[in-house]
Amino acid sequence: MAELVARDPWLVGFTCYVWNIERTLQIARELKRRLPHVRVVLGGPEVTPDNAWVLDTLDYDLAVIGEGEQTFAALLEALRDAPKAGRRSLPLTGATGLESIAGLYVPPLAGPRYDPARKPAFRTPLPDLTELGSPYLAGILDAGDEQMLLLETARGCVFKCKFCYYPKSYDKQYYLAPDQVRAALRHGRDRGAKEVFLLDPTLNQRRDFAEFLRLLGEENPGHGFSYFGELRAEGVTAETAALLRAANFTEVEVGLQSIDPDAMRLMDRKNNLKAFERGVRAMRDEGIRVKVDLIVGLPGDTTASVMKSFHYLRDGDLYSDVQVFNLAILPGTAFRHEADELGLRFQPRPPYYLLETPTLKRTDLFELMHQAQELFAVEFDVAPPPVLEFDSADGLERVWRVDLDATAEPVPPAVGTAQAFTVWFTSACFDRHAARVAACVRRVLADEPFATLQIVLDASDVKSESLTQSLTPRLLDALAAAALERPTYLDKYYALQPGRTNGAKRFVVVLPGRSRDDLDPDWVDAIGTTAAVVWRGVPDAAEMEAFEYAWPK
Repeated sequence: MAELVARDPWLVGFTCYVWNIERTLQIARELKRRLPHVRVVLGGPEVTPDNAWVLDTLDYDLAVIGEGEQTFAALLEALRDAPKAGRRSLPLTGATGLESIAGLYVPPLAGPRYDPARKPAFRTPLPDLTELGSPYLAGILDAGDEQMLLLETARGCVFKCKFCYYPKSYDKQYYLAPDQVRAALRHGRDRGAKEVFLLDPTLNQRRDFAEFLRLLGEENPGHGFSYFGELRAEGVTAETAALLRAANFTEVEVGLQSIDPDAMRLMDRKNNLKAFERGVRAMRDEGIRVKVDLIVGLPGDTTASVMKSFHYLRDGDLYSDVQVFNLAILPGTAFRHEADELGLRFQPRPPYYLLETPTLKRTDLFELMHQAQELFAVEFDVAPPPVLEFDSADGLERVWRVDLDATAEPVPPAVGTAQAFTVWFTSACFDRHAARVAACVRRVLADEPFATLQIVLDASDVKSESLTQSLTPRLLDALAAAALERPTYLDKYYALQPGRTNGAKRFVVVLPGRSRDDLDPDWVDAIGTTAAVVWRGVPDAAEMEAFEYAWPK
């Protein structure tokens, strides 16, 4: 925020995705508060005519619907001749003339911000992706920074899966010219990229797929980098699998989603299972890892049919890795438009996870995700270990240490707080300070509601016989309730995951290692349902200050 304010812009554009839209609106709101003259333009897949909660906010002035490059350029051209001083007072909302720009939503000056009748004219997609140029070749991005090149060579998708927003913006497929593909790959090679991530929606939908793979192979001599992309296994033959391997594809992602006929019919996606099996095996025979996607919660699926899809993959050994997703009813998709007709209940805000269908209850969704982890012997979205050491070399405050037994009222850092922040509490009896702990957490989240917050209760100096009175499951439940009063995207993302507590708020309890063998295991397990349990100064550790930790069960 400080960087944005320091630049004193008159116009700011945000690209909005499911994972950042709520935080983006908060940033836009705060930016407009600090700089009343600034005008905000929103774009991206979250900005659709059917996503009323976004278009109804006061946090923006204009919204770009659909492919945005041409629309944003047309907007800048329309504003180009306005003097700088005039730009700062432009009443963009309801501005005469801007309404004629295809793809630009201009909210009315009076009345509700969201007006379905003001849907802008459809923006025709760019016929030639070469016109976009390349952020790498223009010097805006450098593939050497992350040793990764992100490359989009096509837009549009021949498939019309109802859970996906992508095909709704494109009437056909549009491709980047081969010489531009080569130039981007040479940049990646020259800058030491180790991976090229192809952003195309379905890599092998293109008719020149084999020729395209040969181009990728020619521009990767010596296999200096690996390729990754998404494709349909049904379209892969022994020949194209060999070309994938020759180009140095080490892993691909393929969608299966479901093998149930009703689910396939309702999502408008017909899987040819024999061809799917041939394609997967051809790629695995070439040494390419195949990551297969499944969706839990599709209309038409039942508990039995989802389990059948699980067993089809596992029993047939048709994957190297598997990803199981909860269905999201995304704005702009056919499933969003047909939700009432199909009886779909879903979260009204991101990530828009499905909560119930006529054939699947919420408890079924929990159990199916649990069964997937058991069946495939994998834990999805494994949480990283607690952060117990902090580096402020960049000047950002990363931890606020609060001694609850001190008489002074604790004061949080005022400025320069990191996005990932820790509140570290110490006390001889936390249970006595439950309201104070919750108040400190609320104070941090009031200042930065989208912080990734770690809450540490350090009881490493508490005597063994006092621990069970100092830290109670009731205290942790109350603390969790306070931290989750305004859940963020990550909190809701993990809401349907079985097992351990996870999300943007994480709880850590530090216990004295000397007491590990003396404490009631049932009490430790009860604490561990909410918090990661950390043992400090374990007797058998080389360093007495060493930590051992275990995530909640």
